[in-house]
Amino acid sequence: MTERLPDARPERRGSARRAGAAALTAALLLSSAAVAATRCPDEQHQAMHEVAALKTELLVVALACKQEDRYNEFVTRFRPYLGENDKALLRYYTGTRGRAGQRDYDAYVTNLANARAKLGQELGSDFCPRNSALFAEVMSLSGGNDLPAYAAGKDLVPATLGACAAQAAAPAAAVRPAAASRSRGR
Repeated sequence: MTERLPDARPERRGSARRAGAAALTAALLLSSAAVAATRCPDEQHQAMHEVAALKTELLVVALACKQEDRYNEFVTRFRPYLGENDKALLRYYTGTRGRAGQRDYDAYVTNLANARAKLGQELGSDFCPRNSALFAEVMSLSGGNDLPAYAAGKDLVPATLGACAAQAAAPAAAVRPAAASRSRGR
């Protein structure tokens, strides 16, 4: 019977493990930095994106959990602030992206809604119990000026979408009505 001899160079295995661990740590740090880089350089712009994400989250919760009346109460109560935030966000996109600004703004809002709805689907039956309290929380705020801080604490801007990042405005899939595409071919 032959005995298996221990590796004569155990230091190589240890150094390979350390190198692998170091590479993994570096990759995690870089990916964390990439996620952090999706924040806006200006807190005002970051707040606009976060309030838009809050509004979208509440809309997704309302539709998925059949709480449209609570969403309507939210919109009615905070209408002046939400309207100004929407206008400011659109100005941000048109100011930074020129003619493409409107399209990029629309794509951002659409992609934000799609990302939040996808998360809701992933959570399944746990989504409504987890998120229905958002309405009570937001309605307990003193006024619209409290929305940015509240939204920032909820971390609702998906890391994959970001805020103020160039990739944040990647165009949403265009859906053309069949009649429009037929009329062009004539």
